[in-house]
Amino acid sequence: MRMRGILLASSALAVLAGVSQAQAASDMYVSVFGGANFLADDSQRLDFGGGDTEGFSSDPDTGFVIGGAIGTKLDRWAQGLRIELEASYRRNDVGGTWTTDGIGGEAGFIDANASTFAIMANVMYEINAGMKVRPYVGAGVGWARVHYDAAFIETINNGTPTPSNVESSTTAENSGFAWQLAVGFNYEVAPDVDVGLGYRYFVGPRIEPFFDFNTDSSHDNENHVVQVNLTVGIN
Repeated sequence: MRMRGILLASSALAVLAGVSQAQAASDMYVSVFGGANFLADDSQRLDFGGGDTEGFSSDPDTGFVIGGAIGTKLDRWAQGLRIELEASYRRNDVGGTWTTDGIGGEAGFIDANASTFAIMANVMYEINAGMKVRPYVGAGVGWARVHYDAAFIETINNGTPTPSNVESSTTAENSGFAWQLAVGFNYEVAPDVDVGLGYRYFVGPRIEPFFDFNTDSSHDNENHVVQVNLTVGIN
């Protein structure tokens, strides 16, 4: 999986470099961005028969995303078209509850965090209507790695979870294909300098195993992002 990610990133860099040689230097740009990342809730229950079940219900907190991109405009092929190579990092704390039913059934809380690093090749189309505000839409594909740490804290007596009540813990990593959709707008604040506001729908590799009591459990890595960006042209 790691070699596949390296090859994907190398290919994206080669494509970007090849295109940039055919473009004027003024068509190149760099962008940095950051914002709020909302990891979607998830739940799962596994039934083993005889009344034995295991399950969880997650409730992620609002997290963050930071990243940057380097790209080039392709106006000579299509007005408003551009491609870019993007790197990003997002992280969320994850709460929730877990249960194991049947003989010796237990229940408690989840104290976890999930982070994803991604390298994406994006295609964007910006609508230039002769105004400083320019809306855009886009999409991207790439490679991502998710890292996950969790503690499953048992509820006992008065229902108060404490570190001494940790039933088990788990650490997991997974990597693979990622994709995203983008929409937003940029506003020209100075020649070759834009600020923007955008939304991203990002889907990365699943978190698995999520529930330490069963290796078949997983959590969707589905993210909704609201971000601001600063883009500067390279002259």
